[in-house]
Amino acid sequence: MDSVIFLSWTIALSCESSSDTGFSLPDTIHTFIHRKVLIKIMNIAICDDEILFTRELSSLLTHWAEKNDFSLTLYPYSNGDDLLTALRTIPVDLIFLDIIMPLLNGIDTAREIRSMRLTVPVIFLTSSREFALDSYDVKAFHYLLKPVNTLKLFSVMDDFFKTYHVPAETFVAHTADGFCSITLNDVDYLEAQNKQVLVCLSNGTTLKIRELFVKCEGVFTPEKGFFKCHRSYIVNLSHIKQFTRTMVTTGISSVPISRNNYSAFKDAYFSYMFDSNSG
Repeated sequence: MDSVIFLSWTIALSCESSSDTGFSLPDTIHTFIHRKVLIKIMNIAICDDEILFTRELSSLLTHWAEKNDFSLTLYPYSNGDDLLTALRTIPVDLIFLDIIMPLLNGIDTAREIRSMRLTVPVIFLTSSREFALDSYDVKAFHYLLKPVNTLKLFSVMDDFFKTYHVPAETFVAHTADGFCSITLNDVDYLEAQNKQVLVCLSNGTTLKIRELFVKCEGVFTPEKGFFKCHRSYIVNLSHIKQFTRTMVTTGISSVPISRNNYSAFKDAYFSYMFDSNSG
């Protein structure tokens, strides 16, 4: 059976009722794992200004999750600004995004998401087909017309799982409030700091893990596109913009290369780039 990796985070995910929308989030499932097993976990954001529709969609997604043995956490937002703010601290696996909303519409919200260098898949929701072409500009995963057909929604969710849910490329954070999955490629670099590890994401968010750095080395390996360039740093090879003998520059920061690691780092980087381009 495929394994899934559990790390401990200091970040807390809110699962309280929204006083603005009156919509109640489902309780996060608390499970204690004593062996490595595959737990299918999904965090989904729904951004729609129609409260009743959000409730209906949430009910359908919950039904799909139960049928497919998923632990599902839903995050509802009534406008694009609230969604964008939340995405800086709450990693999600999928976003359902209404196109026609006041103030910031769905297309512009999606453009902002992409400008944050977030690759999270987006499924657009709308009652009109006129925005279909715009959805391709922001690399939307799908486009659903309202009212959403149950069978169509389930088919899209099945396709999403087959396309994106690859346990080997994600790690799961086990917190006091539940589980949180992060795509490995969203990690820019890791930094050892005392008895904690800072995980710096490509959108500029920094998360603190109460974990030994040596354990992270077993997760963020060269086989998965990472390299330990310094005794206190592990960098994502796919995010490197340039490097010298002493410094690596990623999309958001610069981290040091130790003199002893430079040769191995250079070999690992060019090997990774060759494999990526030839694949």
